[in-house]
Amino acid sequence: MLTERPHTIHLPKFGKAVAPIERSAPNPRTVAQEWISKLESILTSKDVSRLGSIMYDDCWWRDMLGFEWDLRTIHGLDKVKDYIGNNIEAAQLHNFKLCQTGKFAPGFAKPIEGLEWIESMFEFETKTGRGSGMLRIVQGADGIWKGYMIYTVLKELKGFEEQAAYRRPHGGNNSLLGGAIKGNWLDRRQRQLEFLHEEPQVLIIGAGQAGLNTAARLQALGMSCLLVDKNTRIGDNWRHRYRTLVTHDPVQYTHMAYLPFPSSWPLFTPKDKIGDWFEAYASLLELNVWMNTRVQIAEYNDKTGDWLVSVERGGEPTRRLKPRHVIMCTGHSGEPKIPSFPGQASFKGSIYHGSQHQDASLSGDVTSKKVIVVGTGNSGHDIAQNFHENGANVTMLQRGGTYVISAKTGLFMLHEGLYDEGGPPTEDADVYGQSLPIPVQFALNVGGTKRIADADRENIEGLQKAGFKFDFGDDGSGIYRKYVTRGGGYYIDVGCSQLIIDGKIKVQQCPGGIQGFEPDALVLADGTRLAADIVVLATGYDNMVTSARKILGDKVADRCKDVWDLDEEGEVNAMWRPSGHPHFWFMGGSLALCRTYSRILALQIKAMEEGLNKL
Repeated sequence: MLTERPHTIHLPKFGKAVAPIERSAPNPRTVAQEWISKLESILTSKDVSRLGSIMYDDCWWRDMLGFEWDLRTIHGLDKVKDYIGNNIEAAQLHNFKLCQTGKFAPGFAKPIEGLEWIESMFEFETKTGRGSGMLRIVQGADGIWKGYMIYTVLKELKGFEEQAAYRRPHGGNNSLLGGAIKGNWLDRRQRQLEFLHEEPQVLIIGAGQAGLNTAARLQALGMSCLLVDKNTRIGDNWRHRYRTLVTHDPVQYTHMAYLPFPSSWPLFTPKDKIGDWFEAYASLLELNVWMNTRVQIAEYNDKTGDWLVSVERGGEPTRRLKPRHVIMCTGHSGEPKIPSFPGQASFKGSIYHGSQHQDASLSGDVTSKKVIVVGTGNSGHDIAQNFHENGANVTMLQRGGTYVISAKTGLFMLHEGLYDEGGPPTEDADVYGQSLPIPVQFALNVGGTKRIADADRENIEGLQKAGFKFDFGDDGSGIYRKYVTRGGGYYIDVGCSQLIIDGKIKVQQCPGGIQGFEPDALVLADGTRLAADIVVLATGYDNMVTSARKILGDKVADRCKDVWDLDEEGEVNAMWRPSGHPHFWFMGGSLALCRTYSRILALQIKAMEEGLNKL
């Protein structure tokens, strides 16, 4: 397979060995069942040398905790053999069962021109748990069906299943440990929240979507968790952001663990409304949250595997906690990137980072004020639109190309058939949605990005005519690659693009960046002088390790890997998986990713505490 740059691949790569699927071929269910039966026979016999009879040389296997307690993408038959062979005894995958009904039952699929496969969801068991997966098998010119892309993900631990659905708590007073004489539900809940007589097994720093989803998952596994957050109220991490902010993903994609949004919920949620939902979520799921709380000291004992964390809570005496695990849930980005420029101190106007923006009206009467927004990502566009709507003359500085996708058309195409009204259950959609190796997703997204560009053509052409530099991403793969490798470089258009097209917001190219400031202007590298009263630096955020360093200190941060972007295999670095520091984890991402990967992280931690995960 040709590789132009890391994780850029071209599909398919089977050459003359692959023929179009013959419609006279056996029923896809029969083909899939025969294939998965052969796989189970190989795994139970522990004879990985036979994998070549059912897997292509150029095969992929993405695994999340099925064979190892990590997230892995294995590419190539020899590496798949090694990976499975090294873990086959400990994992013991068996009892494979194909999905029988619905969207993910065996069927033909054609992801791109020239590549067809049979795909199906399946269930399996391991020595320690149960999981789901996806198979994608391709027929060669010799008529033999072989595995091309396989996915396995652990979903529960045997003997430590989630206390949900058929295992939900009883709730009646007679079911309470020690009986009602030791307190009713409210009495016990108040004691539990204060952790006066026990230590939390897990300390979670940050009570946003990452922290709340993860705490809910861990508590469903019977683990005690405490979330701490510096804000006054749960949800303030959204409420305190700029006034016009709404979620950039539709509601069908953004449900949280165990408690989906009501069917009457708006497609895109205003920031204060999502903040209120977070507050209600924590209460309804009985999550233990201390607000107005900051970490003072955090030390890890390598000998005992415990932490000693001192926290200050709203002026109360310092509490010393001894959790087994600490999870950073402060957002997938780190500290704001705030550049400084020559002459900045002489500037008579105001300069601030986009993270400090709340509303243009807070800058006083901005009518006819000259506002420069440095950066053309989501925040830059939203801030520019906010200032324009308050009467300012706005110019956006664009140093490099930006990908733009419309919220009303293109965005829904990303989730079509998977996360939409009438779609499959969210839990199944999550399995399917994460089942392809990320580099393969990039390759398949090239065609999807072209289809979205056709739907958004009028918007794209209008932006380009207005001087906006458009970038479709590496290899033309669109938004997901930019998000998962950079965490930015794109805009989900909720109205600002039309203002640019109409000339109401100007765009100034500055490939060389900013040279410096004068008392009433900023000067670009090419000498262009732009008069300015207000300059907003929508220049993004640093690596999440910077937040760990700020909150927990150098000793912890120095042991951590960099977070985000992709490792050599194509999995996200240090997020939702071992961080490099024992018993320390990073958790973040969009609401959807937090819902999906909170289970993956919770299972890793629970398995460690039960002696199943020896990391």
